[in-house]
Amino acid sequence: MARTASRRDDARYRAAEQAVWSSRGLVPEEHRVDVPELGLGIRALVHGEGRPVVFVHGTPSAANVFVPLVERLEGVRAILIDRPGCGLSDPIDYTTMTPGRLREVIGAYMCAVIDELAGGVADLIGSSAGGMVVLTFAAMRPELVRSVVLERMPAVEWMRLPVPMRMATFPPVAAAVVRHSMKERDVQQSFKEMGHGDLVRSGAMPRADVDWRMAVGNFSDTFLHELALLQRAASWRGPRRGWAAGASTLAQVQAPTLWLVGDRDPFAPARGVAELAALMPHATVEARPGEGHLPWVDAPREHARIIGDWWAGLGAGPS
Repeated sequence: MARTASRRDDARYRAAEQAVWSSRGLVPEEHRVDVPELGLGIRALVHGEGRPVVFVHGTPSAANVFVPLVERLEGVRAILIDRPGCGLSDPIDYTTMTPGRLREVIGAYMCAVIDELAGGVADLIGSSAGGMVVLTFAAMRPELVRSVVLERMPAVEWMRLPVPMRMATFPPVAAAVVRHSMKERDVQQSFKEMGHGDLVRSGAMPRADVDWRMAVGNFSDTFLHELALLQRAASWRGPRRGWAAGASTLAQVQAPTLWLVGDRDPFAPARGVAELAALMPHATVEARPGEGHLPWVDAPREHARIIGDWWAGLGAGPS
């Protein structure tokens, strides 16, 4: 993709981000985790005390997407990271990225975050592209992962890629998206395309959350970097082989894994989530009726309860 001038305005982005937390009476701590192997810093927001849980967002998005869920989870030290190039984390050059190098990058920054902020072992919650990250890392470094929760369809080889994302694999379309000034109607349209039409029509989306989603496009370079990665990892036909998590990755994940997938998720493959989960040694699937690609947004209290009960059933304590 042709280079585009940076749209980063850290002060305005932080203001929109913090409004999401303050609207819920929450105050996170901001951390920067240096990753010397990559020559970059990962930005994290940390809230609460208890079992360390690292949250990894999808694309194109940033850490704050999980705030509605974090608000409802109890006994958790929530560690929400901005993936490289997203939110306020430093970017990485994707122009010559390979699947193997991407796995090395994931291993480096996840190890650094877990070591510095989680005390050496953590539960992981991943969404979409972030689901691919946590699956890849759990397969690579099982000793650092207590459990995995996949909130929405993770990026796996069999996932469906909706038409808007397929279009964004064409450089002229991606460049136009990056230049576009995000408006409220864009946020609403995106949510409808992700299976959250009922939420949009109900008018229940908090004002601060909508403003933050606009800020991701208008005051950060998230779209610039994420669409550069998308063009490497996918084409009009869908994910390119080797980039998303495949059968071998799923089979190598030893940590207990919970899949929470909405039945309105347009990314869910025809093959079926249960069939994919069956490739894993210790996986549980819960289909969520009436929920879309961000299922916890539709029912944050219920998702927090399900996850908390599942953790309790594993018998793993907060340490």
